[in-house]
Amino acid sequence: MDYWGILGIEPTKDLNAIRRAYSLRLKHNHPEENPEGFKELRAAYEQAGKIASTGSIQPINVDFDDDRTHHFTEDTQVLAQGIHIEDLHIAPPKREDPLREVVNHFLERTIRLYEDFDSRIRYDLWVNLVEDEQFWSIQVRERLHIELLDVLAERSWLPSMVWKLLDDTFGWMDNEQELSERFSYSFLSHIRYQSQSLYDLQLEFLHQAAADGLEIDDYLYFREFARRALIHQDLDTAHEMLGKAYAMYEQDPVLLRLIAVYSMNVEDWETALHMYSRLATILQNEPQIFRHLADVLLKCGHAEEALSINMQLSDATEAVIYSPALSSAAQCLIQLGRKNEVIALYKAALERFPADLELRTRLWHVRNEYEQERITILEEEFQNNIQPGTEQIEELIELYRIRKRSDKVISMIEGFGSEVLLSRKAWFSAGQTVYDVDRKLALQYLNQSVAMSTEEAFVHQEALYLRIKVNYDLDHDEAVISDGLIVKEYMSEEPGVYFYLGEAYRALEQYEQATLNYLQAKTLNGGAGYEFGLAFSYYHLEQYDKAITCFETYMNEGNESADLYHYLGISYMNVDRFEDAVQCFQACLRIESYPSTLYHLFTTYRRQAKIDLTLSTIEQYLETGDTAYQDEALGVAADLHFARKNWSTAHDFFLVLHKKIPEVSLLTKMIAVCLLADRKFEEATKWILKIQDHEPNNPWALLQMIRIFAELKQWYELDSAMVHYYKTVEPAKIDGYSYYYGGLHLYQARKYDVACKMLTRAYEFGLRGDTCSLLSLSYMHLGQGEPALVYAREAVADRPDHPDYLARLQDMEERLSRRGAWFNKLKFNIFQMGLKQTVPLQFPDLLNDEELRPYYNVEVFNDAFFA
Repeated sequence: MDYWGILGIEPTKDLNAIRRAYSLRLKHNHPEENPEGFKELRAAYEQAGKIASTGSIQPINVDFDDDRTHHFTEDTQVLAQGIHIEDLHIAPPKREDPLREVVNHFLERTIRLYEDFDSRIRYDLWVNLVEDEQFWSIQVRERLHIELLDVLAERSWLPSMVWKLLDDTFGWMDNEQELSERFSYSFLSHIRYQSQSLYDLQLEFLHQAAADGLEIDDYLYFREFARRALIHQDLDTAHEMLGKAYAMYEQDPVLLRLIAVYSMNVEDWETALHMYSRLATILQNEPQIFRHLADVLLKCGHAEEALSINMQLSDATEAVIYSPALSSAAQCLIQLGRKNEVIALYKAALERFPADLELRTRLWHVRNEYEQERITILEEEFQNNIQPGTEQIEELIELYRIRKRSDKVISMIEGFGSEVLLSRKAWFSAGQTVYDVDRKLALQYLNQSVAMSTEEAFVHQEALYLRIKVNYDLDHDEAVISDGLIVKEYMSEEPGVYFYLGEAYRALEQYEQATLNYLQAKTLNGGAGYEFGLAFSYYHLEQYDKAITCFETYMNEGNESADLYHYLGISYMNVDRFEDAVQCFQACLRIESYPSTLYHLFTTYRRQAKIDLTLSTIEQYLETGDTAYQDEALGVAADLHFARKNWSTAHDFFLVLHKKIPEVSLLTKMIAVCLLADRKFEEATKWILKIQDHEPNNPWALLQMIRIFAELKQWYELDSAMVHYYKTVEPAKIDGYSYYYGGLHLYQARKYDVACKMLTRAYEFGLRGDTCSLLSLSYMHLGQGEPALVYAREAVADRPDHPDYLARLQDMEERLSRRGAWFNKLKFNIFQMGLKQTVPLQFPDLLNDEELRPYYNVEVFNDAFFA
């Protein structure tokens, strides 16, 4: 056989070259995929290694008849890829460079550590090796990265901690793809499993075996193969491997445990019992061994012995021990016919471990059977006309309560005649039974129990406490408080009593008392819970900071609802945390569209001066049809549109609001104001006349009529209106604009001297703008250029961007030039023709009365009416 051809290389004495060739060919001849090819490759590799070691390179024929491979199932072959079985021969490498000696020294120490079993399993010795300073060189580590794996390829049964240490040091698994070109998949899988798995080979049990000459690596191969076969339920392979391992060494507790597990899988209880008995002797401090021993004893019919072991194990605190031990003990008692003891056993266990669901489930099954048996017996006694005794009645009602058979309790009590007297405990159990189905009937039963239980404190307080719950559910808040004040004397450490008291006080709007009781409940319950009631109590007490804290705590516990977001948002709004308030209101609206939430949302937007959002939210609110905050919404919308000079829209909102509350005179005035601002004088007149219907001599209305006549150039009506105004309005209340309009009227009538007097009075009231402009025009008509020029300049100073004022000032300055002065000496008025007029006419400050000033910003109106 041409083994050099099988390896794919020329004859050579270089062991590294042979090893590399073998690794490369091994990838295509995996023992599980191509067993025949693997045998040929393995034989060729061994022969080539021998020849290279002897220095004689000659062809050698290899006989492959000796088939030492094991044939396993397909699943087990895949499983076995994690077990490295190659037995590579490693010859000392030749010295090729100065680093060779250091590398060889490390490899030699590795081999010595491995071959001495006691040293192999000492983690500290391996740490000393990798931390030795002479091996810290990067070049040395680079060499060892591969060569150490070559050494470990045939020495792979190391403790998991050692594999992890070596992998952390040399980073093999980080370069697994690169290593796969040189090493087999099974070897790399073995490294990965040993360095990353939580499972440990437990080599510490093999000290004596190693001392006695056991082939440890062969033994570990069989044992580990058996363990993995058991994991994958390949029982045939597990049986074969366990047999081989047991034939080599019988005292290993790891192997004994595997044999016990295998025996239980195949239901060979006697063998399992034998193995666990031996393990219990070897590993006396492992409770799991005794757990399994008890189970196998029960399987083999030794119930008393199993019960004894389980009862000892039930004192453990680990659920993985006490829970199955108690379950097994219960099975022992059932098998021994002692059911009552089973119930007592589980009850006692649940008092110690109330969170154990398995115990609870098993108790339910056992108790369910026992209770059904007792119910059947008691019902048969009643049907056979046997006079029931008090204890039998109490027991039957209690059994019905446990099984939630309220219908049975009700029919039984209704069927009793007057000669049957129920005890206080029976009435209490009856109340408990019907509590979930009929609160009023439960209240009747509990009243009977309370009336009879004054001497039996326990039943009395329990009945009172349950009656508190019933009255709470029935909204009998006064009764809750009455009973709660009594019960807290008996049950002062029960937080539920204070909770129900807090709820009752809150329902009766006694928020301070509610808060005190909630806080007491929190104190007794370790500060947990009761945040909901506390939050709303603080909210109604207007202690918004505390309310916010409770609301947030309650929501952080996983509670969420539209109401919570709504009230938390209002609390945020009241402490000026507007962004938080907006987020809460939006969260509330995503859950449920509360109209009141929309109201608070637009109120928050308004306080943030977010006008567009305010108006859009008001529209959403009005679309809901809700009337609770409709007036406020209409008023806010009207005000905001008015502030934005949207006169027509503001008018519409004021008009809708006026239809709802026509008695508010301010709305009539605001409708008129909007129409005046929108220059709809005829419509404005109707609303001003309505004001005068209620108050004929209203100064503001009289002034606006003057203004309307002036705007419409109805001079005759203006004249009459001004006469009426001056006759009616008190001198102290006369508005300066009346003089302005009087001056305008006289100017139009070309009575310039009188116009100057009226306009001067207006000027004295602080009016500028058109007042100064008309004064300048009037003086020009009178031929008095100097005062005319002064007033024209003041008009421009007051409104520098007014085009008419600028043009007029320029015209006057030109006319008053030297040429103009010469014409003036000739008594020729050069301003009689071509005088520029101010159009359109200005109108008075609509806020010039005390009624509107508190509600609207004066600057808004000034900007609107004089821009």
